Amino acid sequence: MNKYRSPEIAKLAAQLSRSPRRLVFRELCGIEFVLSVIDADHMYPFDFVVHALTGYQAPVRESDVSEAPLLDAETIRADLVALAEELSRNAGLVVGCWPERLYTVSELAQRFDVSTKTIFRWHRRGLVGWRVRMADRRVRLVFPERCVRRFVAANAALVSRGASFSQLTQAERARIVDRARELAEGSERSVNAVARVIAAECGRAVETIRLILRNYDRAHPRAGVFNRSRLDVDADDDRLKIWEAYQDGASVAALAKRFRRSAKALYRTLTEMRARELKARKIEYVPSDEFLSPDADETILHDPAAASPYSDATSKRRIPAGLPAYIAQLFRLPLLSPEGERALFRKFNYLKYKADQARATLDPETATAREIDAIERLLADADGVKGRIIEANLRLVVSIAKRHASYNRDFFEIVSDGNMSLMRAVDKFDYGRGFKFSTYASWAIIRNYARTVPEHKHHYDRYQTGREEFLEHLAGQSADERESDYLPSLRNAVDRMLDILDDRERSILRQRFGLGEYREPHTLEQIGRSFGVSKERIRQLEARAMNKLRSGFSADIEKLLAG
Repeated sequence: MNKYRSPEIAKLAAQLSRSPRRLVFRELCGIEFVLSVIDADHMYPFDFVVHALTGYQAPVRESDVSEAPLLDAETIRADLVALAEELSRNAGLVVGCWPERLYTVSELAQRFDVSTKTIFRWHRRGLVGWRVRMADRRVRLVFPERCVRRFVAANAALVSRGASFSQLTQAERARIVDRARELAEGSERSVNAVARVIAAECGRAVETIRLILRNYDRAHPRAGVFNRSRLDVDADDDRLKIWEAYQDGASVAALAKRFRRSAKALYRTLTEMRARELKARKIEYVPSDEFLSPDADETILHDPAAASPYSDATSKRRIPAGLPAYIAQLFRLPLLSPEGERALFRKFNYLKYKADQARATLDPETATAREIDAIERLLADADGVKGRIIEANLRLVVSIAKRHASYNRDFFEIVSDGNMSLMRAVDKFDYGRGFKFSTYASWAIIRNYARTVPEHKHHYDRYQTGREEFLEHLAGQSADERESDYLPSLRNAVDRMLDILDDRERSILRQRFGLGEYREPHTLEQIGRSFGVSKERIRQLEARAMNKLRSGFSADIEKLLAG
């Protein structure tokens, strides 16, 4: 989808992208000038925009006056904001090269005491931003001082309303932080979950609450609401500093020299911090009365069904030719028998139960390395059992993922998403209820796809570039709509456009968008398999075909979309 509303400004943007870098600053200043003088209720000639940005003024002829394109102020404003970002990004602007102040989104939000969401809303209303390479070499959106001043002067009421709405007294902010700490300590809540609860309680926007909490955590490193140490140690305690340095790879000898302590004292501190970290770790398991039995170790840990959990029916089977390596490997993995599956889940949860019981009696002040090692071995053994369960059910994920594959999402991305759902399902499954794990896992994976697939489609539809909406519009029509007077002409126009392509390009587009005899869109991999080439080659051919259609039928496409 073209990010410019006006075709004239889109062409101007393409021309300016090839201009020398030394002219970019003048063009950016020209954008600011245009935005400062236009009025909302007026139309302006396109030549005025060109002259303001480039200094070029085309000679006027009487025959051209009536054909000169006129643009409304809203179109000019939206397109010039987008143009400023494109010009600054292409010019490779660096943050240290500008004498005036450049504000990041969060810095500008703090200056006006509003949320970052409000800043982006102002950006869409005409606050010009540049794409600049920061000190960490990442390109970010920033707002120059001159652009901020111009926007504030032109939108004083809007800025004042946003700032006054978000103004909170220090006492209100303190109450919000205290309430967030109470909610965060009461359960394992995320920042978003806590912000939603507080927003509902105090009648403020969720983004405003989130900004307050984020700023508080930034001002209190390792001691805020969500970035605090969970090791029950003050943020300025040397024990925490020693532990963090050790986690970063510092040797005991280097730490002894840095903190002026003996190696024995350091080992004692590190053991204590290991115990504190273990105490802070969350261990989830499904409880069972079987775990309380005196002979639980013998009956659960040494169960023959857990030692040999695989089904006898899992014999060597022929692997279909032409499958990707990952899918082919799944045919070699054995499946679990019902008895073996139950035994593995019972062992998995019992190991975590034992680890949790041992951890409950652990005193960080007196804990020994041997006690901590024993608990960590139990957790490692539980992870090993979990890995066997996951491995035996990977084929289930693929079978479900195939039903949710689409042309705009990679198949293996969907499989990866399903694998994450499978891992979570293993932790939550209650084997004592007598159900098969595949039933519960299928429900969990499908439920996850029901949420993530529409989210991905929404994101794709909103941010996709290089796609032609008329093709997708045609592919998605209902039977009733196909009977309308408009659609026959639409199909004829599409066929006429596709005629300029060669046979291979035409076939690729028809398969890709589900046109003609192809009722469903195909993935790049599916099309590549039919042509005997890689999906990357299909992507290249598709892009080439799209470029031909853009260059030859841009005006026709606009008419089709308008219709």
